[in-house]
Amino acid sequence: MIDLEEQFNFTNKLKHPTNDRKAVYRYFDASQAEYFTELLVDADIEFEAQIDEDDPKKPTYFGVLKAYETKVDKLNFMAMGKGRDKFIPTALMRFIVFALSLLVILLAFLGYIVSE
Repeated sequence: MIDLEEQFNFTNKLKHPTNDRKAVYRYFDASQAEYFTELLVDADIEFEAQIDEDDPKKPTYFGVLKAYETKVDKLNFMAMGKGRDKFIPTALMRFIVFALSLLVILLAFLGYIVSE
């Protein structure tokens, strides 16, 4: 049975089911898993890898010692971000969102000053 913490875990990082000294990283995308493997090998970090053949999505699980957790977290973020599209794809739209956000903050600050 999956515990409550794992049900609400929105990351790909899990507790190791049998070893408290390890963290588990799960990848559903094979290219991200391959890139994560390359990053771990380049960083000279020991790990265990396993593909769950019983699951229809065939996720890849990586077991890594918690002693390397902060370094591996950074590598995990790099692997998860590889190949992803930008949140706002066009530069013009990014500029518009930034300008509108800045305008709202300035108006809020101006409203605070005027109300005092």
